[in-house]
Amino acid sequence: MLPDGVYRAPASVPYRAQYASPGLIHSYIHAGYDGTQDPNWHAFGADTPAEYAFWAPRVCALACLQMAIAAYRPAGEPPLWQLVKEGLDLRGYTLRDANGNWIDEGWSYPALVALAARYGIHARGQGYASVLRVCTSIRRGALVMASVSPELGERVPQPGRYGGHFVLVLGFAWQRGAPLYFELHNPSGRYAELRAHAIISADRFRAAYAYRLIALSPLHGTG
Repeated sequence: MLPDGVYRAPASVPYRAQYASPGLIHSYIHAGYDGTQDPNWHAFGADTPAEYAFWAPRVCALACLQMAIAAYRPAGEPPLWQLVKEGLDLRGYTLRDANGNWIDEGWSYPALVALAARYGIHARGQGYASVLRVCTSIRRGALVMASVSPELGERVPQPGRYGGHFVLVLGFAWQRGAPLYFELHNPSGRYAELRAHAIISADRFRAAYAYRLIALSPLHGTG
């Protein structure tokens, strides 16, 4: 039986947003903000504002990976644009099907695993992982990329589709045999308190969780 208390992965994890201007995320999501006008677009590392504006909404998984790299291998942390380019070189993102139809499927698991390995990180996915498995992975020392619905970045829950977004779970509180809340970094939290070290009740996390995760831990023998 796990004693009551707060449990965290043994790593100091800096926050990274998927957008160049975190204070504008609410406007991006709710007001159709034009990313080509973002004054900080160059921080993403892209060559042009148009490249940044296209990819920023599509890199939540890469932002989570970037945070893990910053935690485990800080000297090797790449800009998000570098991760995008390397991921594309791995054929990791599908925008169109074989017939040219727009499908925009997102980053593939094999590409994320290969990309993580390039930076000295072991990535292990689980196709159906309970909320308790999130806790177990953290107890084993991993950071957890959890697939959730984007509404987790809102102050008011908006139940709907599962999945479509990744957050990085750093820790959890345990009380009376069950998780009480989760602590996470959300790369597209609409408000400051829902970005870095966001505290999300276990009930709300469970309602948004798509029961898929990728556990991230340092590869042995890398430094």
